[in-house]
Amino acid sequence: MTDSQFSFADREGNRIFIDCFGSNEYFITVGKSTIRFEWSDIFGPLPITKTGAGRDLSYRHPFWRAASLWNLQGKRLEDGKNAIWHEPKKPVLKHLGGRHYQQIEPGEPGHDW
Repeated sequence: MTDSQFSFADREGNRIFIDCFGSNEYFITVGKSTIRFEWSDIFGPLPITKTGAGRDLSYRHPFWRAASLWNLQGKRLEDGKNAIWHEPKKPVLKHLGGRHYQQIEPGEPGHDW
């Protein structure tokens, strides 16, 4: 299967993908800042500005982790626009000595990101 139904080539030969499965505009709070973004089931999160233009965020920005956890936790929304996410619970370990641990309680998915 090719991607020709979702993309085309520009004059330089680069592939440009058309996201036919995009969704609404959402807001996610990370620390003290709120980031506006769109979600695509194919491409994932796209941070945007108030005008809808793409916003460049560093790959280290905490938005990426928060948006990934929001997706992993079921994409819950408050008021239809505000993404609800939480820090996953870490596993509870008992130290047995040296480098040996016993897991007492499992952690939630995404705790090790």
